Amino acid sequence: MNLSAAFKKVLLFGLFGVAGALAGWLVAEPVLWAANQLASAAGAGQGPSLIAKPTDPAPPPLPNEFRERVDREKGQSGDVQVSLIWYNVNDLDLHVVAPNGDRIYYKNLTGGNGGQLDVDANAERDRIGRPVPPTREPVENIYWPKGGAPAGTYRVQVNYFHHRAEAPNECSYKVNVLHNGKRHEFEGTISHNGSTDNLRTIYEFELKPRLGLAAPKDIELTAGQSVRVPVAVERRNTTGAVEVTVENLPDGVLFEPGALAAGTDKGEVLLLATSGAGRAKKLVKFVATGGGLTGSADSDLAVVPPQFSLWAVCAIGLWTALLAVGLCLALLAGQNRYVGKRPFAQGGAALVLVALGAAAAGFVSGSLGQVLYFLFLAVGVGKLGFVIGWLLLGVLLGWGVSFFVPNLDAKKAALAGAGGGFLGAVAFAVLSLAADLVGRFGGAAVLGFCIGLMVAVVEAAFRRAWLEVRFGEREVITVNLGPEPVKVGGDARACAVWARGAPEVALKYWVRDGKVRCEEVPARRESEVGEGDTRTAGGVTVVVRTGGAPAPAP
Repeated sequence: MNLSAAFKKVLLFGLFGVAGALAGWLVAEPVLWAANQLASAAGAGQGPSLIAKPTDPAPPPLPNEFRERVDREKGQSGDVQVSLIWYNVNDLDLHVVAPNGDRIYYKNLTGGNGGQLDVDANAERDRIGRPVPPTREPVENIYWPKGGAPAGTYRVQVNYFHHRAEAPNECSYKVNVLHNGKRHEFEGTISHNGSTDNLRTIYEFELKPRLGLAAPKDIELTAGQSVRVPVAVERRNTTGAVEVTVENLPDGVLFEPGALAAGTDKGEVLLLATSGAGRAKKLVKFVATGGGLTGSADSDLAVVPPQFSLWAVCAIGLWTALLAVGLCLALLAGQNRYVGKRPFAQGGAALVLVALGAAAAGFVSGSLGQVLYFLFLAVGVGKLGFVIGWLLLGVLLGWGVSFFVPNLDAKKAALAGAGGGFLGAVAFAVLSLAADLVGRFGGAAVLGFCIGLMVAVVEAAFRRAWLEVRFGEREVITVNLGPEPVKVGGDARACAVWARGAPEVALKYWVRDGKVRCEEVPARRESEVGEGDTRTAGGVTVVVRTGGAPAPAP
C-alpha cells in the first residue's frame, strides 16, 4: 500500500469535508435566521411588552399659604424648589447658591445649570423698569426643572434688601425647600440694618446622584430561543451612558448587555436560553451601571421547554439540507481533485442529482432530529434527538459518498459516516452550551472533517486490490478495485481516472472471482493481472496492487 497516497486522500477528504460543511453552514445560517424572524413576526416567541420607565412618587405639595401665592404668580416646581413668603410690603430677596457657585437671585435670574428665579416680589420696579406697587402677600420662588438639578451642595439665603416706612422694620418670614422628594420648612424674623446687605443663610442641602432601573416583573423564556427584554432607567442628578447586565441567571441562560446612550432612558437586554437549558424558575437581577452609580430591578424568570413546532421542524430540516448539500458537493470535489478531474466534473450521476440526494438526506435527518428533540424533552434528554438526527445524517452522507468513490463499500461508508455524525453531534452538544450558533458552527466543521476523514480511512483500510496511478514522479494516487469497473482514459465524464492524451476509455479494471482483470479497450483485449502489472494511458502510468500476489504470466 502506498502510505503517502493514502495519507494524501485522508487529509484531502478531511479538509474538503470541513470546507464543504462550513460553506453549507454559511448559506444555512441566514436561512435559519430569516425563518426565525418570520416566526417572530407571526407571533412565535415574542418577548414581554414594553414597560414604563421608573418614576419616583410625586413630591408632597406646598403648604396652602405657600401654594396660593406661588400659584397666583404662576411659579413652577421641579426636582428642587425654594419658596420664600413674608407678611408686609418690605423687600426681601431669595438667594440660592448652586453647586457650581452660581448665585441665583434678582440680579441673576438663571444659572446653576438650569436653576431659575421665576417669581420676585416687592421690588420697586419690574424687569423692564416700570414701577410696581408692593403687595402684603409677597412670594419669591426659585426652582430647577425635573431631571435638571445637578448633584452637589446648595445654599439657601434670605436678604433684607429694603425697608419701607409704612411697614415695621422686623419681618417674619417662612422658607419652604423641596429636594430629594421631601419638603423642609423654616421660619424666623429678620431686621434691616440700614444697608442692602443683610444676607442670612437659612439652609444647606446636598443632592446626590441616583440611578433607577425598571424591568418586567415576569419573564418567560423558551429553551433554544431568545427574547429581548425591555428595560428603562431613571437618572437623577446624573447624565451619561448606562450599561444593563443580568445576574443570577439559571444554568444554560446567557445575556447580551443592553447599552443606553446619554439622554436615552429605554433599551433592551437580550436573554438567550441554549437548547440545553432545563426547566427553571429563578429571581434574576437586572443591574444598571453608569457614571459610578448602580441601580437594579428584580424579575421572576421562568425557563420552559419548547412546545412542538412544525415551523421549527421544517426550519431545522432546511438548515440541515443546505449543510448536507455543501458537504456532499465538497466531498465530490475532493474525490475529483484526487483523481485529476475538474472539481465538479460529472460522473455516473448528474451533479444536480447529487445535490438533490444530499438535500433530501439532510432534510430527513434534520427534521427527524428536531421531532425527536421535542419528544425526548418530556424525559429531560432533548439533545438525544439531535444526536440521532446527526447520526442519521452521517449514515446517509457516508452511504451517498459511495456512489461517486469507485468500489467504496456502501455499508462501511455508512458506518464511517455514522462515526463522523456522532462526533459532530458531540461537538454540537458541547459547544451549544455557550450558544446555539457556536454549536452549529463547530458541529458542522467537525461533522464535515470526520465524515471525510473516516470515509477515506475506511476506503484505505478495507481494500484488497487497488490501482496505483502515477501522474508524475511525485504525484501518486490510489483507486480501489472491485466489481464496478474502474476506467482510465481521456473522457473525464466516463472515466474514474482522467488521462490526458489517452483514448476516451483506454483501460478498464475490475475484480471478478477474486481476480483482477484488465481490458485494453481500444484493442478489445482482456486478461487477468496481478501485483505489479504496469500499463500506460496517455501520460498516466497504472500499476496494479493486490497486497503482494505476483502478476500472472502473459
